[in-house]
Amino acid sequence: MKNLTIAALAAATLAVPASAMQAQAPAPTRAAPDVVAGRMMIYNQTNFNGEDYEVDAAKRMFEWDYHPRSIAIHPGDRWQICARPRFAECIVLDRSIPDTTLIGIPVGSDFGSVRPAPADAASPGN
Repeated sequence: MKNLTIAALAAATLAVPASAMQAQAPAPTRAAPDVVAGRMMIYNQTNFNGEDYEVDAAKRMFEWDYHPRSIAIHPGDRWQICARPRFAECIVLDRSIPDTTLIGIPVGSDFGSVRPAPADAASPGN
């Protein structure tokens, strides 16, 4: 009986298509891409992979077909990302973020608004 169970598990494992196993593999880690000063790139996958969206101005109501999962920011720039439209419930980012869950943004969440950070806005940890 034990051999039959092991054989059934082995057969089931081999029957899983390679594409299904690849879909579960994490996105490869890569360095934050170069971003032009005054612009922020938002990606729908972690580690700056997947579809991207370039932001170069304030968006009072941020709309995108994907959920943000990583954010690339030009060194020295500061951007404010907000949970709600019209810049409510915001945090300030001063560096690229390879995985938005690291800053408390749950998978499947969206931004309500984004903009270059006002001079008086504090960065996390400050």
